[in-house]
Amino acid sequence: MLLAVDIGNTSTVCGIFEENGNLIAVFSFRTEIPVSSHEILVKVKSYLDIYKIELKDIKGLCIACVVPPALYWWVEMGKKLLSREVVIADYKTVKIDIDLLYPSEIGADRLVNALAGWEKYKSALIIVDFGTAITFDCISEKGIYLGGAIAPGLTISMDALFKKTAKLPKIDLSEPLERAIGKDTVSALKSGLLYGFAGLTDTLIDKLSAEMGISPQVLATGGLAKFVVPYSNKIKKIEPYLTLEGLYYLWKKK
Repeated sequence: MLLAVDIGNTSTVCGIFEENGNLIAVFSFRTEIPVSSHEILVKVKSYLDIYKIELKDIKGLCIACVVPPALYWWVEMGKKLLSREVVIADYKTVKIDIDLLYPSEIGADRLVNALAGWEKYKSALIIVDFGTAITFDCISEKGIYLGGAIAPGLTISMDALFKKTAKLPKIDLSEPLERAIGKDTVSALKSGLLYGFAGLTDTLIDKLSAEMGISPQVLATGGLAKFVVPYSNKIKKIEPYLTLEGLYYLWKKK
């Protein structure tokens, strides 16, 4: 089995893959800078126990990380405590052509998203990842990573509103909106956030597609995709585990 680990700015998401690519377990927890590799091992084992998966069955780790201080302890946990092979996703290890001025700047999560998208669809793509930031990644019809765009995410915007304004309450995005004209503060906030970010998303998809010179398939992923996608006119499909699947493909291609 493979332990795939996506260490994001807000959450760390882990997936357990069988050899044939079957994803049998997914769990997540808040991203924090660990104090030791033992701390990570205890946390991971507690989740594996829930799924009745033995540590001895984990044959390796594949990690995408955008929080560099956390990476060291994860690698030490895999290599020293478990004596397993550890593969780290970056512009050198992810087997996809990269057409960027500075390939080393690209986030590991964006690269493995592109790898997974290409392996699954073999077509031109725009992948929109709704995480702490919203990233837009463009893949050509030949499987070349072309670049993309980055915008502040939904939670960043919500946190800014709550911290900078005295009277605006925190809101629950899970309840659907029926209209854009808010009749109270909460519905007005939800309208601005959900329709606003859907509009931002659709506009960027149009612009990126025009520059690609093709009509690519558009995929969404990330923990907040389910809130924004229903209000988008451009996104028809959510791939909730695309980043983890990209780590599986990276492991298989190593």
